[in-house]
Amino acid sequence: MNFKEIEKAGFRSWPALEESEVEGIVLRFSNGYTKRANSVNLLQEQKVNFEVLVNRYEEYFQEKDLPCIFRLPSFSENQELDSYLEGKGYRYMDRSLVLYRSIENSGFDDIEIIEKSSNDWMDSYCEINEIETDNHTTHLEMIKRIEDRTLFAVLKEDGVEIACGLGVISNGYFGLFDISTKMSVRKKGYGTKLLNGMLYWAEKKGASNSYLQVVADNHVAIKLYEKLGYQRGYEYWYRIRD
Repeated sequence: MNFKEIEKAGFRSWPALEESEVEGIVLRFSNGYTKRANSVNLLQEQKVNFEVLVNRYEEYFQEKDLPCIFRLPSFSENQELDSYLEGKGYRYMDRSLVLYRSIENSGFDDIEIIEKSSNDWMDSYCEINEIETDNHTTHLEMIKRIEDRTLFAVLKEDGVEIACGLGVISNGYFGLFDISTKMSVRKKGYGTKLLNGMLYWAEKKGASNSYLQVVADNHVAIKLYEKLGYQRGYEYWYRIRD
């Protein structure tokens, strides 16, 4: 499995408002919504002057009035830069796992899920998570920028929307994002049901592999994904300077 390809698919599937790449560093900005979309992403080993590199991106985020954030995938072999950032006072945060699996000829269940528009799906996402839609205008703007085949999925039970998820096929990879189940009905198998339906859809649309990101201490979610055949690929973490 090519982990750098998964990263690139993830960037296309979760598009930042601004993005540029120079020598294996992908710089992303999205008005501060999520660390992943507002960070310096290191996709290959950096053998440059660390002080010059870090100062460049600190100045960039200072102009945006945001904290400078570095995101380091484990496969990028940037242990020296990671140590340098720690020495400069950058806090280690939010270690996460990237899981993946093949979905060709996998026999997922044909679960009936509702496909929505981006606007209607965002309303459902906020309702299911019991959050205010007004706080997710940047979130909505980002998903509207997705150029690849996208599934805005909602699962209903007895006429009530109880789970939702966003799936994007990019270069044969099906990325899963924003998987949520209504708090009152969690641990009842609805997440598995939703994911089966989404993966069935992706397989029929020609995707060959699937991936997702999950915070490393979210053991309940990891257990669910591993039951669905996902395995651990690589991890990443953030370094953040206040």
